[in-house]
Amino acid sequence: MKSIDDGRFLKALSRRLCFMTFGICAFTNPLEPLSVYNMAFGAVFGLFFGWLFKRFLYIFLAALNSNIKKEWGKKVMRYPVETGMLFMIPFAVMLALATFVLKWNNASAFISTGMMAAGTSTAIEISRIRGKSMIRNAIATSGVSFMFSFLWTYAQPILFRAPGLIEGGVTFVRSLILGGGGLS
Repeated sequence: MKSIDDGRFLKALSRRLCFMTFGICAFTNPLEPLSVYNMAFGAVFGLFFGWLFKRFLYIFLAALNSNIKKEWGKKVMRYPVETGMLFMIPFAVMLALATFVLKWNNASAFISTGMMAAGTSTAIEISRIRGKSMIRNAIATSGVSFMFSFLWTYAQPILFRAPGLIEGGVTFVRSLILGGGGLS
């Protein structure tokens, strides 16, 4: 490992684009695939969820590997987490193709698999730093990944109505400001 900061910008950009793609594809309405409200809500939700997922992985791994933190410094857990997140790229690309080219509407499978792959590859990266594998890292990353996969799968049907409600609210406020509304 050369430095924990090598390629950090590209890794962060890739992670953010993956989670934005996850969010956009998850909240795409098949009847109106290019809705600005759905895409904006999906991108924001994906970014927030990705940030939360990264923080939880980082916190759990930092707690389990305090001796590595003492040896390498406070920011050492950032490297395996950000490198492990790169394994979501194929799933984000497949999801985008499935959603917009093939017109499939089953984002949860791709998203859950991508997050589980990211968790597993994060555990592998920690093993590379340590020089040996530890089952507790694999269990911790798998547990966090499973928890977030479950949370996404559970929250998506509930939040799917949010872009439509936001669009309705914006339309209502716009009609009040512009003097419309049909109340004469």
